[in-house]
Order: sequence, then C-alpha cells, then structure tokens
Amino acid sequence: MTRTAESLEERLATRSLPGAVRSLLGDDATIATWESGPLTAQAVALDRDASLLRFSGLARKGREEVPWRLILKVSAPTPGRENPDGGSYWRREADLYGTDTLSRLGEGVRAPACHGSEIIDGRLAWVWLAELEDLLTRWPFARWGEVARRLGRFNGAHTPGSVAVFAPEAAASLSGERLRATVERHEPLLARIVAGADDPRVNHWWPRPIVDRIVDLWDRRRPLCDMLVALPRGLVHGDAIRRNLFTDARGDVVAIDWECAGFAALGEEVGQLLSVATAFFDAETEDLPRLDDLIFASYLEGLRDVGWRGNECAVRFAYCAHAALRNIFNAVGTALANEAQQAHAVQRFSHPDQELARRRAEARPFLLARADEAWRLVIEGSTL
Repeated sequence: MTRTAESLEERLATRSLPGAVRSLLGDDATIATWESGPLTAQAVALDRDASLLRFSGLARKGREEVPWRLILKVSAPTPGRENPDGGSYWRREADLYGTDTLSRLGEGVRAPACHGSEIIDGRLAWVWLAELEDLLTRWPFARWGEVARRLGRFNGAHTPGSVAVFAPEAAASLSGERLRATVERHEPLLARIVAGADDPRVNHWWPRPIVDRIVDLWDRRRPLCDMLVALPRGLVHGDAIRRNLFTDARGDVVAIDWECAGFAALGEEVGQLLSVATAFFDAETEDLPRLDDLIFASYLEGLRDVGWRGNECAVRFAYCAHAALRNIFNAVGTALANEAQQAHAVQRFSHPDQELARRRAEARPFLLARADEAWRLVIEGSTL
C-alpha cells in the first residue's frame, strides 16, 4: 500500500468515519465495529473518482449498540471534470453540501442527508451520505408527471434573484454554462458519428439521413445555446434522469448526484428527464410522445405552483433544445464493442452494448424532431 493510500486510510479511520457516524447518530456515538465494500459492481478506492463505498457497523450510544450505515462518495479531478464551469466539476457536489446549500432546498426536490463533506489536499472530495432506498423500482406512467411537476416547483422557486438563502461560498459552484460546456466537449464524437454512417457493421444505427440532421444540429448548437442563456433561469439539478431520482416513503423526490447543479433556463431540467427516459430502459420508445406531453404539461403546473407566470413558448424552447443538444451527440454504437466494453455495459447498465445502441438509435428521430421544434420557435420569435 502506498503512503498516500495509508494516509487516506488513517484519515478515514480516525477522523472522517467517526465524524460521519456522530453526525448520523449523535455526538455521544462511538464506533464499535465497521466494515466497508463497494456499493456497485464497479472498482472503488478512497482516491478513485466516482467510487461509491458502503460503510456499516455498530456504534455505542450509552449502554446500547446501534446499527448504522453510510455511503461515501469519492470525486477527483479526472479529465473532463477539472473545469469549475463544466458540466460535472469534480468538487461541486462537495462544495454544495459543505455550505449546506442542498439542505436548504425548499420546494419540490430534496437531496440526501449529508453527514460530512471534505476536500483533501485539493485533489479529492469525500461526501458522506445517508443510504437511500428507492421505493419505486419502475415508475408507473403517472409518476413521470408527478416528478416533472416537482422539478417545476424546484426550478421555479430557486431563481438567481432568490438565492440569498444560499451561502456566498456556493456561488462559484453554481456558475457557468453547463450545457454549452457539455456540448462542446462532444466535438470528437461528431467524427465518430459521421463515420458510423459509412460503416456497414453499425450503420443500421446511424442511417445517413439521421446523421445529416445531427450534423445540421451541430452547426446550430451555438445560437441555440446563446438563446438559452438569455432566457429566465432557475436552479437545476442538472442531471435529473430516472436513475438519479429516488422515491421515499412519503412519495417525495430525493435526488442524488448533484455535480451538474447550476442555473439553467426554465425547461432545461425536464428536457434531460425526457431525453434519456428510454435510453436506460426506464420507458418504452413508443411512449415518448405521450411522455413528452405529460412531462411538459406537469412541469408548467409546477412552475405555476410557485407563482411563475412567464412565457410558455420560452420554456418549451428550452425543454426541446436541451433534450436534443444534451444527448443527440452520444456516440454509443459508432463501433462494435469489444469483450471488455460489453462486460462493462452489462455491469453498469444491466444491458448489453448492442441493446443500449439500439435504444439510442430508436430515440434519435424523436430528439431531432425536438431540435426542429426548438429552431422553429426561434424563427417564429415565440421565445421573446
């Protein structure tokens, strides 16, 4: 074991873990026993980005021994996560928890209870979280509308002019243009997408007419992003997809993975919810038009619940533009997966790579139609 790893192990055992257990159970709690292991099948380490570790054991409180369980999330500045304005800045979630920003969310959505957050030597972030149980393994159709309405309340209640409730230190973590940064990072993927149309092994997922429309959207990405920045904004989770949204015993929405949080145009939040609803097998492709209607109408209801009376066309534009721009440049299926990649797909998504590629391909015509709708709203001047 390296000296760095030993140092982290010592820090964990003597400071971080005892402090997290005291936060969970009370100041008089002391650890009697503990063990740890990976939360998922992915490899984990105390200094490995995106590691999720489950800690559990017994703690002494007076004469009693009390069971406890906590999740440690590890983040590090790996490539693509170093930019504070980027879509998934490595220390954003730790900073937001560290300033109690996420404990002050008042409408629609809440974050898991945090029991400790620390930045270690400017190169690692540790966040201790309560373990969650998702009471709905698969959402019934109506739940998509319920969640969209709650997201509308959340976005509408936390506008740039109403964030005095947040600590000043959180401002830097919430700045930046998440979507623009994410889209520009996809430029290398465009060449793979174009090549996919000429590869007989995969071009059934990348027919030339679809690829031509994707290239056209790429050429329009900057004016679309410029329009989004000019619209009324609200605080967003930034990656409000099904797998990040849990349902608790009260039916409330508990959102995990806040590293993409920031301010975005009203409507963008649920554009992301819609755009990957089928990609991870949470809904069926043929249900996308119905989901579109339900999610958008419910989101508007949520905005109105908190007093919003703005331009519905502007919200529709943001919703459609984000749905297309955020996920249409995903290059899953541009090349045949090797054995290791196939195993990784099954491990992470519970589906083979070819099934994931097929799902993405099935959704592209729908997402491109949303891009066309967004552009039409711009031409008509309906977003003003």
